[in-house]
Amino acid sequence: MATKITASFSPSSSPSCVLVPQEPLLPWISDNVLAIVLPTVVYAVAGAFFHLLDVYELFDNYRIHPSQDELKRNHVTRWQCLQTVVRYHAMQIVIGLLLSYGNGPPMVRDEACNIHQAATVLRSIPNPIPLLLNTIGIDARQLSQSTRASSATLAQIIGGNYQPVNNTIRALNSSSSDFVNSSNDFTDLELTLAKFSVNVLTPALQYLIALIVVDTWIYFTHRLCHVNRTLYRLVHAQHHRIYVPYAYGAVYAHWLESLFLDILSFVLAGELAQLSPRQSMLFGTAATIKTIGDHCGYVFPWDPLGWFNKNGPEFHDLHHQSWGLKYNFSTYTVFWDNLLGTTWADKEGAEKRYRRVRDLTRQKGASTSEGPVVDRELEKEVAGGKKVD
Repeated sequence: MATKITASFSPSSSPSCVLVPQEPLLPWISDNVLAIVLPTVVYAVAGAFFHLLDVYELFDNYRIHPSQDELKRNHVTRWQCLQTVVRYHAMQIVIGLLLSYGNGPPMVRDEACNIHQAATVLRSIPNPIPLLLNTIGIDARQLSQSTRASSATLAQIIGGNYQPVNNTIRALNSSSSDFVNSSNDFTDLELTLAKFSVNVLTPALQYLIALIVVDTWIYFTHRLCHVNRTLYRLVHAQHHRIYVPYAYGAVYAHWLESLFLDILSFVLAGELAQLSPRQSMLFGTAATIKTIGDHCGYVFPWDPLGWFNKNGPEFHDLHHQSWGLKYNFSTYTVFWDNLLGTTWADKEGAEKRYRRVRDLTRQKGASTSEGPVVDRELEKEVAGGKKVD
């Protein structure tokens, strides 16, 4: 149940800002530990779900590759992949527990305190609207007074009036934006903007910063692993043993890559964005779902992420092909690929290459023991910048 807020939102009478321990989401596990293990749980559930689709050949019409191509083209068995994936998650959990060792429950302040502080900052920001109106010959004060009867909030915006709308005391419950306001308190507009800033704008900016950090870190370190032949051969080539991606193989990689590309990027993002354990929980879980989706091998028409982000299963699958290694390095957005010209833009050319590799696969019928089926001619053409007829 939400705590009742009885503090007045007056600049001279601020609510209590004492830090108190936050109650955990689940009584039997701390938020710190839950933020560490939840992405692994989500990975296991999502990976198992797509594995069942593969085994029972459900939704085969939405697969990027024919199901039989996996055994013929991948250079690692599913069992070998699973062992590496388990090691990755064990390493991720151990590192997370070590970094959070000794941390008590998150310390939080009453929501009223955060909103009061945000409203105080908003009040200190000059309102430019009255000045602009007066500059063009409109009496902002008079317009504000004439507008007050129809819209008190609009009147505040026009007049820059930082007095409350009325002189009555309004006691509300905090679970539905409830506060106590008096004739000396903040205006409705200030409280609305302050609540929006605390509950929406600030968390959104934190998530955006975290996304920028992770997306940038992974793009450049990933690209470095392809540019530097030694790094590719000794480290990143392990991930590219999978030419036909599947969901639970998403984090199949050399342990150095797991540590420096993936785990370190999220540690940096959490610190720079100052994510709370619950925010880290949400961010890590969302990133896990995105990673699983990119490697699942299916393109569903109802995928909501595909409506506004072109970085999806098709985008990343192309990078796993022998002829697409120098393209589509990004993991979460297409920003850096588009900016630096590493996005594969030739859709028709990609379709031709996919068809050629499928034909080659059927002709050779290669097994895992013989190595993956790759089109060396295509590799040379892509490296030389040639087009395929």
